[in-house]
Amino acid sequence: MVGCDGAHSTVRHQLNLPFEGAEYQASFLLADVDTNTRLPADEMQLCPSEYGPVAIFPMSATCRRIVATVENVEGDAPPLDLVRKILAQRAPSAIEADGLHWSSYFRIHHRQVARLREGRMFIAGDAAHIHSPFGGQGMNTGLHDIWNLVWKLDLFLKGRGSQELLDSYSSERLPVIKNVIETTDLLTKIMGTPHRFAQALRDTVIPIVSRLAPFQHAFVQRLSELGIAYQGSPIVEGPGKRYFDDSLREGKKQLAASFSGVVELRSLDNQDLLLVRPDGYVAYSSHNSDTAAFEAMCSVLGSG
Repeated sequence: MVGCDGAHSTVRHQLNLPFEGAEYQASFLLADVDTNTRLPADEMQLCPSEYGPVAIFPMSATCRRIVATVENVEGDAPPLDLVRKILAQRAPSAIEADGLHWSSYFRIHHRQVARLREGRMFIAGDAAHIHSPFGGQGMNTGLHDIWNLVWKLDLFLKGRGSQELLDSYSSERLPVIKNVIETTDLLTKIMGTPHRFAQALRDTVIPIVSRLAPFQHAFVQRLSELGIAYQGSPIVEGPGKRYFDDSLREGKKQLAASFSGVVELRSLDNQDLLLVRPDGYVAYSSHNSDTAAFEAMCSVLGSG
């Protein structure tokens, strides 16, 4: 069973898995609003301010999700006037909120479990980790959990995977989860610091650094989670980076009779030998396709 039952997970509680971390002091609002089209529809805005941070996520050209800290909670849900006030104080002057679809107040935590598996029971998504919404990584992280786990469960239930393969779910995902929580926690603290000197330093340094191509690349890779790699995993040899390809399905099953129904063989334009997992990550790679490389690849296959 896989518990994907949210931050108040019954499965996690029944397994007695500690949810270690802490709660942020600030209250937050979340609001989906109709806006004008002055801001790009394919860019997220993270806006630091002396009043507190605000993040603007485009949902379409004329609809955006607003996340911001609030000092005082007004009513059961944030009214449009409050959203407009926050945008006027903290957001680019180009944006205007024309209507409110939905809004809510919430408190946020940064927490995670120490393990994702107890025997035949697993947890994933918000049941296993929660963090600040700044960075927009919550849903992506949960989807990565499941994408990592389902193919391993599939092979195991078909008698083609070992207990070690199932254990690799925790060993691969926990470092990624820890990194996401640390990144969002740092981003939240930087964006929301109340100290004047730190605000001035932030507002001076961030515009300079953010223009640098290496920073932009690293920032996009981290927030998009396209830069995730599973180096050090017990079922990976090498850096374990993502392999981007148009098609990872419908290949011919010709590698070896011992891996029938598990491996799909396809040709590359070069002589490289790659073993790509069902979730798109490279488990083994070699610039040669000789017998030694082939045997090494089979050894990696056997390790799961």
